[in-house]
Amino acid sequence: MIGLWLCAGGAVGAFNALILWWTIACLRPESAGRALVGTWGGALVRLAAASGVLAVALRQGIVPGLLVFVGLWLTRWVVAGCSMLERE
Repeated sequence: MIGLWLCAGGAVGAFNALILWWTIACLRPESAGRALVGTWGGALVRLAAASGVLAVALRQGIVPGLLVFVGLWLTRWVVAGCSMLERE
């Protein structure tokens, strides 16, 4: 079960990174209103996904909740590290 919760957090973290990448890729200077809707919509989806998986894990106990949180943060660090490598 430990691996399951860690992977669930990692999957949601990867999903969050994908949504963030898509939001940034769709930004256009000529359509400010659409950019605002896309940014807020993406933020809402990311928040709902992260809070949803954390809520489900915390219903099982504190350890699964912490494992999901660790999975989310590890994925964030891995994605940030990969993006730094691409810039070089």
